[in-house]
Amino acid sequence: MENRNCPAKRKRLTLSKQTDLHGLNFLSLPEGQHADFCSKTYCQDIVSRIIAGITLKEAVRMSTVCSTLRKAWIYHPNLDFDISTVPASSQHNIMQGLKRFIDTVNFVLREHSGLALNRLAVNFELHKEHANDIDGWVSFAISSKARVVVLNFSPYLGQHENNYSFPFHLFNDQNSSHLEVLRLDSVTLDPSREFCGFSNLTTLALVHVLILQDLQYFLLRCPLLEWLTIRRCPELHNLHAAEPLQRLKFLCVQDCAVHRIDLLAPNLRVFEYRGGSKVIFALSECLKLKTATVSFFIEDNLGHIFTEVPKGLPHIERLRVEMTVNTQIHGFMKAPLIFMHLRNLIMNITFGNVRRLGKNAVLQLAYLLEAAPFLVNLHVDMYCGFECGYRPKKGVVADHPHHNLKDACITGFNGNGGQVALVKYILRNAVQLKRMAVDPRRKILGQLVEEFEGRMVAESELLPHDRNGVLTILG
Repeated sequence: MENRNCPAKRKRLTLSKQTDLHGLNFLSLPEGQHADFCSKTYCQDIVSRIIAGITLKEAVRMSTVCSTLRKAWIYHPNLDFDISTVPASSQHNIMQGLKRFIDTVNFVLREHSGLALNRLAVNFELHKEHANDIDGWVSFAISSKARVVVLNFSPYLGQHENNYSFPFHLFNDQNSSHLEVLRLDSVTLDPSREFCGFSNLTTLALVHVLILQDLQYFLLRCPLLEWLTIRRCPELHNLHAAEPLQRLKFLCVQDCAVHRIDLLAPNLRVFEYRGGSKVIFALSECLKLKTATVSFFIEDNLGHIFTEVPKGLPHIERLRVEMTVNTQIHGFMKAPLIFMHLRNLIMNITFGNVRRLGKNAVLQLAYLLEAAPFLVNLHVDMYCGFECGYRPKKGVVADHPHHNLKDACITGFNGNGGQVALVKYILRNAVQLKRMAVDPRRKILGQLVEEFEGRMVAESELLPHDRNGVLTILG
């Protein structure tokens, strides 16, 4: 008898290329074999494997192909809701699209089995007036023991008083232990001091979040926290904790008005910062912290790099610095503090107003060799619009032999006099130098653009000083 639900001539469902069914083409079996296959005891396991390998939308679409799979989507482990949840016909009408989105999420959660839920993610512009529905979604995630919860209510970037407030009151000692990953965007975080905590949370990401209480009370109630990301949280002025964060391995703080980062994290390995240059890093007791990226918006002088960074991050071995410089080091001849463990340094640096910088602006980077006596690899990518006629005075930076630098690279070389002096200084003082590359190209909108004058200057003024044959002009 013909199976009207799975006719052989019906158009097959095309799964995404990412779906890995390990060679199984479940829907291509002949009808008789299909029926026998479905009668086997492990059929449900196969269906579960298929459902887990596709999106929720694909699972719902699959349910229209065969009656065997009609209710399979209610066991989908990952519930992701975003703008694509709303039909295209409703996306142009804001109020209609918003209502359709909320109704769709409520319907799916009402029909879902709540079994084996891995992730609940909501990516849609929602505010505090939608709190009743959102609280219900979070309650569903709690009762379903979801491992991952994502509440991303951007692109809302308005006033924080319209933020949805994360419902800490829904959690208690019995139901909070299942959450392992929490990502919040455009919400308010206001945990009380009585908050039970998330005993198994390993990853926390806060983006454009209004933090009303001292964040340390929340962090200290997450004893297994390993990854912490905080971005665009304007009310965060100090990141500190009175007790060690024993499991923390990765810390990222970006675009916040933070003045001080003071943590004791014995297992912290990677640190990333982007923001104002007057921040104080107090991570000297993080002995395993070996890799850091530091990006400053506008740095009035390079002195901060040579003083505060080695003081606050003394154990760093790999450092990346991104900054804009508008002046030169205050007290240019003053010796900087020392990076005792730094081995690899990458600098992306833009030099600003030439009138404020003076002739010694680029050459001041020569202090890197003195500041990092054990540096092995150096890469400086710079942009400066100075005229080639600017030449630093001779002897403005005294020679200081460096015994460990082996590889150096300078990109964005346009023949500026300071760049020429810097390359000559490195060639003259790096006694163990094996390779040095000068690239007269720079990236503009992702494309490499040749600096023809830089190439001519490099060939005429640098190659004659390459006594050891280590210099290469790239491009």
